[in-house]
Amino acid sequence: MVKLAKSFFWGSALWLLPVVAMTTPAFCLSGDFHAGGVGNCSGCHSMHQANSASEYLLLNSDPSSICINCHSGLGGPNSLSVFSPDGSALTPGGDFYWLTRSFSWLDGSSPGDSHGHNVVARDFNLFPDRLKTHAPGGTFPSAQLGCTSCHDPHGQAGGDQRWQNYPISGSGSYGELPEPGTVRGNYRLLGDDSYRPAHGVAFSQGAPIARQSSISPFQETDTAHVDYGSGMSEWCGNCHGELLRGNHVTPEGSFAHPAGRDARLEQEVIDTYNTYLRTGDYTGSAATSYLQFVPFERGTSDLLALDPHSTQGPSASANVMCLSCHRAHASAFSAGGRWDFTAALLVDSHPAVGDTGATAGDVYFSYYGRNLATEFGSGQGSFCEKCHGSPMP
Repeated sequence: MVKLAKSFFWGSALWLLPVVAMTTPAFCLSGDFHAGGVGNCSGCHSMHQANSASEYLLLNSDPSSICINCHSGLGGPNSLSVFSPDGSALTPGGDFYWLTRSFSWLDGSSPGDSHGHNVVARDFNLFPDRLKTHAPGGTFPSAQLGCTSCHDPHGQAGGDQRWQNYPISGSGSYGELPEPGTVRGNYRLLGDDSYRPAHGVAFSQGAPIARQSSISPFQETDTAHVDYGSGMSEWCGNCHGELLRGNHVTPEGSFAHPAGRDARLEQEVIDTYNTYLRTGDYTGSAATSYLQFVPFERGTSDLLALDPHSTQGPSASANVMCLSCHRAHASAFSAGGRWDFTAALLVDSHPAVGDTGATAGDVYFSYYGRNLATEFGSGQGSFCEKCHGSPMP
């Protein structure tokens, strides 16, 4: 059964959709294009004649170029962009801009290909990862990676077999109640356990439970963010299964950090997170301890139990997940890190002023506009300390 979105019928003006744009086209802002399920067909496909370089009668050269037509441009509170011209798309998933930026300094470098998921969007000069041929811990070919490798543009909810008799009436990203006889879509249109991305294997894990702020739907701060419920790491395991199982061998040795619903935070970690303010300062309180750079899953499958404006720290039901340390799209740092994993002190992070290839904007946006020296101090260590610091007894 085809799942229909609540509203998706738009005019034929979409045939004028530009091939390359770094500002969001007006039609992308004029309604609920996806509405949790399938979007307007003619917004992505031509009925008779497609771009000669594309598959599936697409209007652009590849699926990701279609997506980026609407999801590019300057970042901001109301911006849909995940690919900005300057790093200003401060979304929870990050900004594909960082894939285009490579930095080097006296004794090191940080190539753009290492900064996140290298989606292929030829119309926007985004190309396959030159460092990896396959997904770490999996078999998905890097040359085929695109937005639709993770997001299902046609929409699912709970897997086709379980929900095949129920249409999708709205997004599953903000906690809205579905209309009677309907269901929500998945969080951010993520593929479900019956999704089979082009060029990849069928997913075996369902979409995660998470809730984004409807007031700041594309931004991330300590007080307006994604509140993660459960299933994020398991979902990442659809492509990175060996990493999740902890037996993927890296140059540094075997991957060992736990992640997922079975990686519940120990009481010592909970106490550390809830009291940690900065290096050496454990005078914080659980009610205000949430830090955007170190999110966690609260351990619930109830979407309505999540509060994307909560500053409450973790409880005994919480667990670490892949996105506790990484961004899903890209960041200024290697491995899509939420912070520079190689810097002993975060004020020494790269990009830095004076780095080859870095602009002042790159430095500013790398930590989402937060001045670490002012806010945390020049002696601030890695944000690993948020969970693994050593508070005084």
